[in-house]
Amino acid sequence: MSFKLSIVAPSGKIFEDTVDSIAVTGSEGGFEVYSMHTPLIATLKAGKARVRRKDKVTAFEIGGGVLEVDLEHNVTLLADSAEAT
Repeated sequence: MSFKLSIVAPSGKIFEDTVDSIAVTGSEGGFEVYSMHTPLIATLKAGKARVRRKDKVTAFEIGGGVLEVDLEHNVTLLADSAEAT
């Protein structure tokens, strides 16, 4: 299964697509979000965000931020800064 992911930085929307998972480093350690993840809000440390879709991984360098999984299981990453690597 998959879910909608949006990565947004102050400069605008960096990424938006349907993905299989996203792995990030939260303030309490690394974690990965999959389809149907329980709703949550987590603060993120600067580092890599790895997005998987159909066996392809896309990496983004983020400067910290916040990740939200909403009640419909959509995921939004609000990054202080973000750049595809």
